[in-house]
Amino acid sequence: MTGHVAESTMLASGGAAAVVAAACIPVSAVDDGPVICPFRRLTGLPCPGCGLTRAFVYTMHGDLPSAFAAHAFGPFVVALAVLSAVVMVVRRVRGDGPVALRRAVKHPVVVLAVIGWAAYAFGRMVTAG
Repeated sequence: MTGHVAESTMLASGGAAAVVAAACIPVSAVDDGPVICPFRRLTGLPCPGCGLTRAFVYTMHGDLPSAFAAHAFGPFVVALAVLSAVVMVVRRVRGDGPVALRRAVKHPVVVLAVIGWAAYAFGRMVTAG
């Protein structure tokens, strides 16, 4: 597999695996679970990804209010993971090449999403501290 094929396949497969795992994990397992984030354990502050596991589980169990409360970007990341897996499968079935990730990450929507995520993460750190 060439580099860009492996990148897009691994990204889509990893996202799909996370979504399937989240659907299998009971909500009760994440409601009062331990803090597993090393950054948060060391600093007491939430990292940019803190809450995503809970948000994935809540989303996959249909509890969107709790998902957004856990991490505002969580349900969107779940949707992106599902969409990327579907696109990967469809492109393979059609015989199309992989999605060019290097070009996709430079798309203005992606850039704005990353800026929004960074602002959200910074805001959570400031208000938590």
